[in-house]
Amino acid sequence: MDELKREIGYKIKTIRRSCGKTQIDICGDESELTIRQLARIENGQALATLPKLLLIADKLGVSLQNIVDVKAIEIPKAFLKLKDELIHSQTYADKRRIERKEAILEEIYENYYENLPEEEQLIVDVTQARFDIYGSSDATYGLGLVEEYFQQLLKKKYFSVNDLLIIELYFFCCAMGLEDKEHFEELAQKVLLCSEYEDKASLAQMEKVLLSLFIQIQTEDSLIYIQTFEKIIAKTRHIFYRPHLFLLKAKYALFVDKNILEAESFYEKAISLAELLDDQVLVQRILAEKQIDFPTT
Repeated sequence: MDELKREIGYKIKTIRRSCGKTQIDICGDESELTIRQLARIENGQALATLPKLLLIADKLGVSLQNIVDVKAIEIPKAFLKLKDELIHSQTYADKRRIERKEAILEEIYENYYENLPEEEQLIVDVTQARFDIYGSSDATYGLGLVEEYFQQLLKKKYFSVNDLLIIELYFFCCAMGLEDKEHFEELAQKVLLCSEYEDKASLAQMEKVLLSLFIQIQTEDSLIYIQTFEKIIAKTRHIFYRPHLFLLKAKYALFVDKNILEAESFYEKAISLAELLDDQVLVQRILAEKQIDFPTT
């Protein structure tokens, strides 16, 4: 795979120079591809994803086949299966589930990481950073990744899945004590527009972004985000998030609308659905929240 990365990088650099184009010419405003990323690709240090290779080929005015055999950069199905479990399974701070995710990360780092495109590596790195932050209560573990990609995504009107990953990590860092929250409100408003996306991968990542937001926004400010969360769940049909939705609605009903009966009803819906999903860890988490909100029941 190292040889393939070097070969692709050499071809891109050679074609670019023969066209008389600079890296700035290819990257433009760097909203889709940064100069640093292109340099890493050209130097054989990173394997570009197919969308980025298509972008580079278009900027160079050549076909993709002039740069790479598409079959040579296919991602292993075994990795995709591990990634699916890694990003979609919920831990709820449960020790057994955390250990399972740690085992998945270890397997990926040992068997697949070095040969993955940079965007796939980012998914793994963000997940690892979240574990490091959670385990240490130190938000600085995520700062390297956030700072590397942050300026690029701030220039964008529309976010890719990986942009949303970085935004989720940034919100999580803020929740874990990050002092510099300069762009928090700006991004919190921008992500609301992502509910209009149609691709399932972006919507699924948006669910995680919103969950990171709910940790730290005030309940009285949460209605628009609850509505957006509900709208996205209706599109993804991720029923496993509906208990979270009912929990959020319960808190809004209780603390903002001052409607105790409605709050209790939403709590019961959240508990019943979590039980229906046979997720006892989630059931216990919701019951604990209810006990805090209704200490006498």
